[in-house]
Amino acid sequence: MTFGSQVDDSVAAQMVGFSIESGINMFDTANAYNNGESERMLARAIKGIRNEVLIATKVFNAMGDDPEDKGLSGPAIHRAIDASLERLETDHVDLYYLHQPDHDVPLEESLGAMNEIVAAGKVRYIGLSNYAAWQHVEALWLSEKNDWQTVKVSQPLLNLLSRRIEEEYAVCSMRFGLSNIVFNPLAGGLLTGKHRSESAPEEGTRFSMAMYRDRYWNEEQFKAVDRLQEIAKDEHLSLIELSFRWLLSHPLTDHVLLGASSMEHLKSNLAACDGPEFEPQTFERCDEVWKTLRGIAPAYNR
Repeated sequence: MTFGSQVDDSVAAQMVGFSIESGINMFDTANAYNNGESERMLARAIKGIRNEVLIATKVFNAMGDDPEDKGLSGPAIHRAIDASLERLETDHVDLYYLHQPDHDVPLEESLGAMNEIVAAGKVRYIGLSNYAAWQHVEALWLSEKNDWQTVKVSQPLLNLLSRRIEEEYAVCSMRFGLSNIVFNPLAGGLLTGKHRSESAPEEGTRFSMAMYRDRYWNEEQFKAVDRLQEIAKDEHLSLIELSFRWLLSHPLTDHVLLGASSMEHLKSNLAACDGPEFEPQTFERCDEVWKTLRGIAPAYNR
């Protein structure tokens, strides 16, 4: 996501090289990240090593003024994958996500188009990102009904400040064998502990974007960060280490999308992932912090 905005070609190439040396071989992007420049920059960074890596990209957001330049209609998906393949300078992507639900298009139409591009060899596997539990079940049912490739990968939001998927999606994921590649491990940077509520968001960070301010920039989240800082200190960890190790130990986490805006950030984030598993009491203390954000309203189901 940072490619083409916070990261230039030179740094992107260094990041990709260092990631591969560190054992990482999948790179995630989306057609709309920086209006396609993220895909173009990734293509340049992996030139000559395409067969050594896996590429995941996504479709939904507007890429032009034409009605077929946005959304998840059949024609829009066909147009989007061709444009992504051109920007990525490849003949296929390994994993192609519906980036978020399109409430104006039946899911059956979207999945039908996804399976057409799988059959055409343009996509290896399909996934869902930002979808609810019931929508995953609908996708699985539609795939079985139509004898289509089954969705096996989901990309949900999960971090110490955002744990809503535990309430209903968790059981769905385990019941139907969905693999989860979770995103926003540091809550857009709030879990670095560097941001303060009394200060304006810094330009060039995720919080210069309204979407991230709306998601995380509020007093309750900052109070939770302070409590998590205390837990990290007691465990002789940085807040970043606490955040990554908690996430990697979470039963819903199969893989983590790890982003960075510099080589320094990439190296520190990868280093933060190494270490022993937490003791049960550490999880319990993190759970208590989550309760302050989740609220006290009862669940609708039993």
